[in-house]
Amino acid sequence: MALDSMALKVGAPIQKGYTGPGENAFDLIKEAMAAEDLYFLQGPPGTGKTTAIVEMVLQTIKAKPNARILVTSETHVAVDNALDRLCLIGGESIYSKTMRYPRYAITQYECPHTAGTAAEIRGNEVWNQALEFAPQLTNLLYTVLEQGDVENGEVKVPRWQFKNLADNHQIIGVTCNQINHLLDEDSEGFDLVVVDECSKATLPEWITALCVGRKCILVGDHKQLPPTFCEDESNALDTLVEAKARLIKDGVIDKIFENLPVTMKGQLAEQYRMLPHIGSFISEHFYHGNLGHHRTETDHEFTHFGWFTYESRGFHVPAQHGGVLKNQLEIEIITHSLVEMYRRHKEKAAKCKQRKLSVAVITPYRAQCNALNNAIKKLDIKEHLAVEVDTVDAFQGRQADIVFFSFVRTIGPATFYADPRRMNVAVSRARDAVYLIGDMHYIKSKNIKILNSLLRLGILYVK
Repeated sequence: MALDSMALKVGAPIQKGYTGPGENAFDLIKEAMAAEDLYFLQGPPGTGKTTAIVEMVLQTIKAKPNARILVTSETHVAVDNALDRLCLIGGESIYSKTMRYPRYAITQYECPHTAGTAAEIRGNEVWNQALEFAPQLTNLLYTVLEQGDVENGEVKVPRWQFKNLADNHQIIGVTCNQINHLLDEDSEGFDLVVVDECSKATLPEWITALCVGRKCILVGDHKQLPPTFCEDESNALDTLVEAKARLIKDGVIDKIFENLPVTMKGQLAEQYRMLPHIGSFISEHFYHGNLGHHRTETDHEFTHFGWFTYESRGFHVPAQHGGVLKNQLEIEIITHSLVEMYRRHKEKAAKCKQRKLSVAVITPYRAQCNALNNAIKKLDIKEHLAVEVDTVDAFQGRQADIVFFSFVRTIGPATFYADPRRMNVAVSRARDAVYLIGDMHYIKSKNIKILNSLLRLGILYVK
């Protein structure tokens, strides 16, 4: 019997956010829904990719109430955020049909019912319901059927039960490299597969997703970070023929987007995160000036975009070839700035109520990240500032009111910064302010295009 077409015609938006004048996002969603088998939705920073994913899932279910849908990504957080928002917007009719395998990585949810959709919880619920309905038979089955491993005194849900659960839920959330945990030769495929953060997935990862669905919507941004690999994976890739290794490391998402017919791709064009002075920089340097800016003001005083710099004068980081990439001078600049920011925000809070500000302290190098973490933990600023410290690569997909970026190096190669996608991610995490901390003389000496553009920004502080 022939399958129904997955080229769907949709009417009005389901979510209220798509009713504004000049809104191009819903036009792109209609294009994606009308595609028969493949569509690529490019989502630059802050353009509402998660909202678009939720709309496409809800529109698919509205048009095909029995459609099976897979939401997947290279990262756990992307899957978690999409399902959490879907449960919030869709309500009981959605979260009752949703399963996240094997569990959620996030600990804070928009929807209070999201946590209960984790596969491990769903599995325990099935046994408890069976025990209540038929206790003798359930106890017999429990002793006969294979059970999961015991960890910390708790019996884990076995793989066969996860597969059974997946077969009996309509919306499944799982990372790309765990899809095969839920499927076997008897499993029913998916009508729609949505791959979020597809640019961060390797070619084998997102092709795995394509293979289990009738239609696939790739959602991501090839202007942001490519796939990352642990040391063992990198070593394994080094043993491959160069062309094969490059194909896996660099992926082909950018080439797919460039070469797809215009009817099978689109770019979200309105960003809702950054104030215009930051958003305009991102738009001009990465998206041909095509991004519009929804926000025009904020509720606090910190709206800078510029440099905290210093003259290294023989202060070398790393101190020797192959040395530790940790810059104590930049740590001192950042901690001093955080304390001053806290003081000023606290003074305002004494006069009128102020919300806690979120701050991202980002750096390319793990050693600097650890040192910054240790230094900031000692500061008494938590009452008014919520500070997260992480590497650039780890921070993709997140945002903060204020971003500090520590360049670290004062000598040696600038290979890490030479990839403009990394600087796109670093700057575009900010909603309101970006503080760049580095030796501008060293950075200028590298003559890297995107860094030269950043160097044209104003100097806010010289140590």
